[in-house]
Amino acid sequence: MVSKKLFSAMVAALVILSVVGASSIAFAQTQTTTATAKPTQTIAQIAENNKNLTTLVSLLKKANLTDVLSGPGNFTVFAPDNAAFAKVNASTLANLQNNSTALTNLLLYHVIPAKLLENNFTGSGTLTTVNGLSLPYSVNGTTLKVDNATVTKADINATNGVIDVINGVLIPPSSTTTATASPTASGGFLGLPGFEAVYGVAGLLVVAYLVMRRRQ
Repeated sequence: MVSKKLFSAMVAALVILSVVGASSIAFAQTQTTTATAKPTQTIAQIAENNKNLTTLVSLLKKANLTDVLSGPGNFTVFAPDNAAFAKVNASTLANLQNNSTALTNLLLYHVIPAKLLENNFTGSGTLTTVNGLSLPYSVNGTTLKVDNATVTKADINATNGVIDVINGVLIPPSSTTTATASPTASGGFLGLPGFEAVYGVAGLLVVAYLVMRRRQ
């Protein structure tokens, strides 16, 4: 016959195994759910709900660009946080808010008309923004920089693209030369020559249409 001590030990072991097993299953289910979960909010909605992006959201509204980032498409938005805008001269920021063309140009310089995840970037190169300007980027170890700003939080997925939070405001170059390089070594986004340039033109047309419709 089994002694009481041995029986108690066996019961205790079974309880422990049951708890561990249940925890493992729950963890596995959580991981699966996380990996397969799809975003339910647009870029504009995610930014609206982020307390560190309130300045950006207010400027997007001022420039009538909220609808653009709420609509269909695939965008990568390099989103300056509030601290980044706080570093901008107050008079410069005020002048931007009184100049809709300059403000729109500044904000669209932060938007790429394609969804790019952090692991799409290697080495250094340039991207084509929605307004057709050249935006340089570089990767050093695990640090991704766009122009002089560093990505502090990458790959915030939305239904219409992705947000990368940055610690600086990107200033558009005076030249309007369109970039043709991309974050892939083979040339062209995902290895397709000229893809970004074509996508950039299409993105510009969509943005122009939505802005004009918004202002009517």
